[in-house]
Amino acid sequence: MKTAIVYTVLSLLNLVGFAIGVGFLPAQVPIHFDAAMVADAVGSPWVYLALPGAAALISAGLWASLVQKKNRAVTAGLLSALGAVFATIGWVFFALVSSGVKVGEKTDFPLMLVIVLPLSLLIAWLGNYLPRIEPNRVIGIRTGATLGSEEVWRKTHRLGGYLFFAAGLLSAAAAVVFGTVPALRETQFVAVILATVSVFIAVSASVVYAQVLAKRRPIADAGPQEDERE
Repeated sequence: MKTAIVYTVLSLLNLVGFAIGVGFLPAQVPIHFDAAMVADAVGSPWVYLALPGAAALISAGLWASLVQKKNRAVTAGLLSALGAVFATIGWVFFALVSSGVKVGEKTDFPLMLVIVLPLSLLIAWLGNYLPRIEPNRVIGIRTGATLGSEEVWRKTHRLGGYLFFAAGLLSAAAAVVFGTVPALRETQFVAVILATVSVFIAVSASVVYAQVLAKRRPIADAGPQEDERE
């Protein structure tokens, strides 16, 4: 409960502070940037309130997670990290539009770096938590194979933890390299592609691994179905 209280208070303060800041921005600001970091569309700065707003809404998920008998701490950690990423990216965009960039202008702001990097760290954070998730039907790698066997669930999430952690570190490294090396700044969008591909591989490999494990042995345990009745 302490985590839910602290997070709720901080996220609401962040939302209020962000709203006050937006009130000082011009009526029209850049709201989209192409792959070359050129502002190509304008709109109301209030659209950026969606990010701290989403971070605040995560509070509801934290309070709802209190009814769980299992995975309460894991869920709280993951939701808090996700909310922190939303809040961070929101302020990143605030800093960008506050810099005075106009439509048609190219910005040197390392947008991909400051967006992909926190998302990559979140992926690595997820990898650290995956092996700790107990069988359930809400969070985790939920397939017929993992839900049908506690052993398959455990082994799949252990492998998934390694894969997601590696994917997060790889994505973070790509964000730093493409976002800071001058010769690569023009192609920093590649960091987004690498992050997407690495996560896709981690998910796909985990699902395939679960299927292989399920076919190698009969499903003898009751899996999370019994857990839910307890």
